[in-house]
Amino acid sequence: MHRVFIQTLHHKALALFCVLLLTGCGESERTLAIATGGPAGLYYPFGGAMASLWSEVLPGVNAKAEVTGGSVTNVIQVARQESDLGIAMADVVSSAYAGKGRFPEPLPLRVLFTAYPNIVHMLSLRDSGIQSIDDLAGKRVALGAQGSGTSVAAINIITGLGLSLDDIAPRYLSFGETTSGLKDGTLDAGFVVGGLGIAAVTELSVTRDIEIISLSDAEIDRLIQQFPAYSGYLIPGETYSGVNEPRQTLGIWSAVVVHEAMPEALAFALTCTVYRDHPRLLAVSPVVKDMTLANIHQLPAVPLHPGTQRFLQNPSVDCPQPAAATDQ
Repeated sequence: MHRVFIQTLHHKALALFCVLLLTGCGESERTLAIATGGPAGLYYPFGGAMASLWSEVLPGVNAKAEVTGGSVTNVIQVARQESDLGIAMADVVSSAYAGKGRFPEPLPLRVLFTAYPNIVHMLSLRDSGIQSIDDLAGKRVALGAQGSGTSVAAINIITGLGLSLDDIAPRYLSFGETTSGLKDGTLDAGFVVGGLGIAAVTELSVTRDIEIISLSDAEIDRLIQQFPAYSGYLIPGETYSGVNEPRQTLGIWSAVVVHEAMPEALAFALTCTVYRDHPRLLAVSPVVKDMTLANIHQLPAVPLHPGTQRFLQNPSVDCPQPAAATDQ
């Protein structure tokens, strides 16, 4: 009983310390900027839900979601401390941390927690005749916005399966521009990478007969060998209107990343809060169901922040509580 009492005091003291850190002992609010993505994707509403949660629950914190170009932009902004947090796909985070690919030097990033798997949707219209990656040769293909994780994944898939960008007519477009281009015939195909049931694809499937290009087992194995952050993913039939049979594609985990210099107590408070109030984030999209403690190590190439590691040592610890309500 004595040990339980001491542990309880420790938990309450830790929560109080976090509150003092967050409020700056009476100083002005701390604003946290969350780099997300475009408004047609899932990163922006997911970031907005986290911002709303943290702003409401953590005393002295005012968090806001920022529209950005996506994963590549986000990790760079976090590394430069232009944003406090960023949401990015695993392949981008791994490359940024290691200083590979489009990142000439390692970036000082840490994973706060993993979010959910992004699903690669390789889209065309059903009457286009495009049913494989090879069929993209000579076609106008939207690869995602410049600076987005979608563009990284699209280029990896196309080049990883034997085509080059010179074999297609690439376009760097947002999700909204991609679906509009498919609708009006200015595009032949396009990549949309996001959570299962993403609005951009759902809305397109309601107005047009779409095809989701499926990958073979051999193609998936070939891509995973080159890009270990990827895994196979089966889009269930009838997820999108008119696509009645399953489609085999790739899944890529997303992570929320922070600068390595983020204070440990702040990182602890942010992580503790999102797991405690996970049902609230689940309301944004059903794919957030995969944001569990069991999946927090889905990006082993990049270390977790020490604040997250502290939380994992005792996930039942008390999180910082909301400040007492005041009369308006």
